[in-house]
Parts: sequence; structure tokens; C-alpha cells
Amino acid sequence: MKPFANHLVSFFIVLAVVFMGAVYLMKQIKDNGSNDISSFDECVSAGYASTDSFPRKCEIPDGSVFEEVINDKAELIRVSNIATGQGISSPLEIYGEARGFWYFEASFPIRLLDENGKEIAVTNAEARGEWMTEEFVPFSAVLEFENPETNLGTLVLKRDNPSDLSENEDGISIPVIFEKPTVRNNCVITGCSSQICSDSEGITTCEYSPRYGCYKTAICERQENGECGWTETDELIQCLSSAQ
Repeated sequence: MKPFANHLVSFFIVLAVVFMGAVYLMKQIKDNGSNDISSFDECVSAGYASTDSFPRKCEIPDGSVFEEVINDKAELIRVSNIATGQGISSPLEIYGEARGFWYFEASFPIRLLDENGKEIAVTNAEARGEWMTEEFVPFSAVLEFENPETNLGTLVLKRDNPSDLSENEDGISIPVIFEKPTVRNNCVITGCSSQICSDSEGITTCEYSPRYGCYKTAICERQENGECGWTETDELIQCLSSAQ
């Protein structure tokens, strides 16, 4: 019986070695195949596990992580008050919501370009809630700018990407139209924040004040002294007083 037992032990040892060799060989084949993986879909198709996060992520043995590409940008970021082709003027208030991972340190960049792609202005959208989440978080921003020579432009809301990794780059672009200064009785509403009523267009520094919002509904016209100015209605006086 002893020779039989020895043969049986030897058989199991050989079987274990063959099994371990097969596992190692399969792992090598799988690892070598991972060198050709360059996207989330390829990673999942190769048999690697994905996370339950949004968007999902898939990691291969060399440590590379691939993030699922979400083609529907409305599932990532939504702007609630600016639509495609909308006319805009300065100061431009921007509201919406974005997934928590769109932010870094509770903010993300917003750029305004003219029709030629030249940057006119840039600002940061600020989260209006806890941003360490995968859920939607409200944001707001105020963008001040001088109208460019072109009539058309693009508002770009970029995902903040402190890592500078290409796979983390993302953003949305909204085509916009630059509204021309309002002229009434030969008076022009001008200034970076449309806060000046004057005989001609002028250039000012772009420093926002809550008072400037009062002029959005105010009347710019020639006054009794013959000069252009804001008509001091009760509504304007009350708004300026509250903003002060």
C-alpha cells in the first residue's frame, strides 16, 4: 500500500504544479494582452473588473485606469440659464449643476471665446453645496467681459483637471451671440458690466459690484442737462440703496 500512497501523492503534486503553471500562463497571456488596452470598453472586454462609481473605472495590472466615456453631457453637467445661440452681455451670470467629480476644490473653470477661438474672459464656477460626491451639485459664476469684434462666440465649461491627464479632460461648449450695446436717444450702455450710460462706448476695468445688477432694468437716456445718464426712478434708487 505504501508504494501506491507514494504514487498518489506524486500524482497530486504533479497535478498541482500543472494547475499552477496553467494559471500563471493564463495570467501572463492576460497581462500581455493588457498592453493593447487603451479605453474603458477594451478594459472591460478583456475581462477586468469595473467599479460601481459614476462614471465607472477599469484598472489593468500595470496600474493604468480607464474611465468610462459618457457621451450624454447632460449626465455630467447642465447649464440652466444659457441656451445654444443665446444673446449674452456683461456681466454674465451662469447657473447650473455638475457632478461632484467635475469640480476640484469646489470649483471648475469657465472660458469665453470669440469666433476665432481667442479667449475674452475666464472665471471659476463655485460649487453651492458639498462637492465630494458623484451626484449633481449646483454651481454659479459671474463672467465679466468686453464685447469682441466678432458677433459670435463660445462659452466653455471645463472639467477641472489638476492631474493634467488626457483621460480626465472633459468639457461642454455653448455657442453664444454677443449682444450689441443698447442705444437710446443716442445714449449707449457701455462698460465691462454694462454699468455706464454714456454718449459713446467706453472701456472700463472688469470689477463686479452688486450695484451693477441694478442697471439691467434701468433706463439709459439723455437727461435734462443734455448729458446721457441713468434715469433715477424709485426702483433704481431703491435697488442701489439695497446693494450698497
